[in-house]
Amino acid sequence: MKVFGYILLVALMLSANLLNAQNESTLYSFFIAGHTSGVPGVNSIGLYQSFKDKFGYIQSREEIEFGVLLGDIVVQGGATAQDWDEVDADIDSLGLPVYFAVGNHDMENRPLFESRYGPTYYSFIYQDDLFIVLDPNIDGWSIKGEQLEFLENVIDTTYQDVDNIFVLFHQLLWLSENNIYANICPNSFEGRVLPTNFWTDIEPLFHQLPNNVTMCAGDMGAVSWSNNFMYDLYDNISFAGTGMGEGDGDNFIVINVAANKAISYDLICLNDTALNCFGELTDYQISLGDNEIVFRGFVIYPNPAKSYVSLEFINDISVNIQLFNMTGQMVFEKQLSHVKSHSFNIDYLPKGLYFIKVDNGFSRFTEKLVVE
Repeated sequence: MKVFGYILLVALMLSANLLNAQNESTLYSFFIAGHTSGVPGVNSIGLYQSFKDKFGYIQSREEIEFGVLLGDIVVQGGATAQDWDEVDADIDSLGLPVYFAVGNHDMENRPLFESRYGPTYYSFIYQDDLFIVLDPNIDGWSIKGEQLEFLENVIDTTYQDVDNIFVLFHQLLWLSENNIYANICPNSFEGRVLPTNFWTDIEPLFHQLPNNVTMCAGDMGAVSWSNNFMYDLYDNISFAGTGMGEGDGDNFIVINVAANKAISYDLICLNDTALNCFGELTDYQISLGDNEIVFRGFVIYPNPAKSYVSLEFINDISVNIQLFNMTGQMVFEKQLSHVKSHSFNIDYLPKGLYFIKVDNGFSRFTEKLVVE
């Protein structure tokens, strides 16, 4: 018994030393959370309750120094003084500094927001890392004019004196019809004016830098057609998307910065007792090798379409197909068993943008469909 007790004591000491070493290796952490208003159309008191239920977890991690809310902090139509008072009360209860990267819902009353919180684009430095908060709502998802001048000046005057650079905004600015992110679906394309200047003017500013750059967006996870989160890394740039409001996929992300300035991510599940129920964020890497798209199992054609749509699968598969319009209404659903292809009519649908969701019971994929 004495030998067993000694071994147990040594094991506990080693475990404690390992835990201390892990804590010491983290210089600081912060969280990013998107669409914290929660369920679309529901004007609840303050922030999304499922998110507030995780405040205790955030507070328990002493290394988390602050947070950033990545837009749609208040519900659509709810940008009133009372709504912001309720948000402020929730943040006070968290007891940590929280920064805002505004979304389109938050800017329904821009003068009110700016009178309370100041400019909607700004920067700060923390532990020799640069944080840049942008407002894509000003110029239809582009960063132009005075905001672009601000961005260029911040980069030019600070990049040599900082380590990591974090760029935070609401909309998924990296989405494009012509790149590997074409199949990522956000909550909304509201306010988007094409062409945007992300790939022509903004991304090159960061791609040329020696710093590691992490860009974070929060317009995800609130509706049935949108992806709940995403991650990609190429060269010196990472993209991380997060959001909540739809239910099962609700999440936020804790970003950890190690003492050597390496970055890691904790993808936190809101509606499951297992905080890591989705696994590692980096497991969802989109691009592989020379920008090869991770295989998603099916193709859809024609797109745009007029009278019918066909789906072709790589193997015989059983799936559930759902088609949603822009308001979130499901206009078609079909359960298929052991098929390799399937076609269905759409000639009864009004022209516009739709979202096809394909669910095989293990993975869900969403694709945009244009009906002409």
